[in-house]
Amino acid sequence: MKQGLFEIISNTALTENVFKMVLRGDTSAITASGQFVNIQLDGFFLRRPISVCDYDESTLTLIYKVVGQGTEKMSAMQPGEKLDIL
Repeated sequence: MKQGLFEIISNTALTENVFKMVLRGDTSAITASGQFVNIQLDGFFLRRPISVCDYDESTLTLIYKVVGQGTEKMSAMQPGEKLDIL
């Protein structure tokens, strides 16, 4: 388990409720697509588990559906913001 700060590169809507978020950071702890990362959001006690769609040596791609307050907050995040990921 490795914790790090990731910068949002893009956060685009694919459909009304499905988003693609690309993050930049240290991806050395990720070993396969489908692995889960846990995202800390300000104002929420529990982290949000999101499955990894794709990754390379410096970027991480997440596809997520807005189903509650946490993912709704994620959908409003802008490039340049940072996320604490475990």
